[in-house]
Amino acid sequence: MLPNCADMAARRAIYLAVLLGCGIFYIAYGQWLAWFLLVTVVLLPWFSLVLSLPAMLNFQVRPASQKILETGEDPQLWLLGSCIWPMPPFRGQLVLRSAFTGEVTRYREDMGSITDHCGGYTISLRRVRIFDYLGLFAMPVWKKEERILLVRPKPVAMALPETLYRRKAARWKPKYGGGFAENHELRLYRPGDSLNQVHWKLTAKTGTLILREPVEPVQGLILLTLHLRGTPEELDRKLGRLLWLGRKLLEQDISFELRALAAGGTLSFSIREEAGLLRALDTLLCQGTEAAGDLREQGFAAAWHCHIGGAPDES
Repeated sequence: MLPNCADMAARRAIYLAVLLGCGIFYIAYGQWLAWFLLVTVVLLPWFSLVLSLPAMLNFQVRPASQKILETGEDPQLWLLGSCIWPMPPFRGQLVLRSAFTGEVTRYREDMGSITDHCGGYTISLRRVRIFDYLGLFAMPVWKKEERILLVRPKPVAMALPETLYRRKAARWKPKYGGGFAENHELRLYRPGDSLNQVHWKLTAKTGTLILREPVEPVQGLILLTLHLRGTPEELDRKLGRLLWLGRKLLEQDISFELRALAAGGTLSFSIREEAGLLRALDTLLCQGTEAAGDLREQGFAAAWHCHIGGAPDES
């Protein structure tokens, strides 16, 4: 129940009109019924206040909304009150603070969609008032909570450079558990080794037990970098490309490292599955944007490095 100021003023005006009418009725007639009616109307607001106080003192309120949205989705924000007693009327304002810019705005249904661009928002409450059951008395609410709303970008496709597919292994390591592998290394037999791996032709030539040990590549560092700054459209493209490219790498079983320059400094994420990618993305949505610095000047020793920009024609 969210009465506005006009509703409260109307309720008080109605009460004063009723009180005035009862007073005129008592003066005109002077009967016991008129007196009883006048006293009842005078005491009614105080009775309502006493009856409402347990609920008003126990009342808690918090903003309610979806936790995660995608750009373009319709948000649903409202006030949610809780109380162990019958719910009294209340009202308040929803306030949004953008993590990217720090800008604070009051939420109104006619303000336009907050999901036009990606970002993280802290939803807090301001000027929350709780009323008695008749709506004649009000007091502020101190038990308030905040909520985080994340607006994720839509994936933005980009071209994958051929160098990603031609990258070389940084080194090789024995394959865990043995078994089949396309590449092998030769070494001398050690007690406990399986005879199934013995290279019998080479063993016959040398007279020494030689094994074909299966090995698998250890890939070098796959690195993605981005600068968390720019216009809302550029941030949409940067984070949308990060989401698309990260999923493409994970589809090929390629784990990678993400380094992003934000207001708090350089953030690093080691990503091996999509859940980790989404956690990194949600963390970036809650950071302030950075106006200076360039990660590309740090000279990372990576086997493959992709810097994600926000230009419209970037490939």
